[in-house]
Amino acid sequence: MPGGRGCLLPSLFCPALREADVLEVEDVGDTVLIAARTVAAKASCPECGLPSARVHSRYRRTVWDLATCGRPVKVELEVRRFFCGEPSCDRKIFTEQVDGLTQRHARRSTDLRALLTSIAIALAGRAGARMACLIGAPISRSTLLRMVRALPDPEVGQITVLGVDDFAKKRGNSYGTVLVEWTPIVPSICWTAEPPRT
Repeated sequence: MPGGRGCLLPSLFCPALREADVLEVEDVGDTVLIAARTVAAKASCPECGLPSARVHSRYRRTVWDLATCGRPVKVELEVRRFFCGEPSCDRKIFTEQVDGLTQRHARRSTDLRALLTSIAIALAGRAGARMACLIGAPISRSTLLRMVRALPDPEVGQITVLGVDDFAKKRGNSYGTVLVEWTPIVPSICWTAEPPRT
């Protein structure tokens, strides 16, 4: 059964590692360090979807996951590169991914990235960075803003009210105009202020 020493620990600290071999869980000051390696017999090519069992090489990657008890969780994961057996596939070699934990070129788990994106949308840069630090996921304000910019644009429906505003890029030299779709909020409860009694 995957799990190595302390097979219950993946479900506590990093549920995505249930299907991996956890080698060690270590308390490193203010960080929980998990060393693990993948054990799946095959991996599917992301380009053509063909499963492959031919291992090309191994390497270690670092992924940050959701914090535990306010402390960041750092996963040092040994993954494998596989040969793709489909002759017509452009991807000759590919790296296996762990569902819920790794993505291509990502240094944060899927859940941690979703949490930080929600913080960035709600609080933006500096305030978002302070909040992320409090929950054990330190991140810079610039990275949070990049996460917001990387989000896909929402679908544009029928515009009923359009707001127009001017702003200065450089005061006195360069100006810009922004168009904002405005949705009026209709309050469910209306009241009127009574005049003060004399």
